[in-house]
Amino acid sequence: MVTAVKGTFIECDPAAREVLLRLNAEDKFIIEDLDTTHLFINSKHLARIQMALDELMDANTYKANIVK
Repeated sequence: MVTAVKGTFIECDPAAREVLLRLNAEDKFIIEDLDTTHLFINSKHLARIQMALDELMDANTYKANIVK
């Protein structure tokens, strides 16, 4: 018998995938790890995942102070 699962298909670079795999260790949201750039995740966790990735990107972005 076939079982259908509702989720979200994500395409990301390998670095973002590693971050998502690390987050998945805390709260299991990855339904299927398809390949190096694609994941199938539980849709309920999408907002939390987006927030975590945004925070990580903000923390790792260089902001130049231009003095005139």
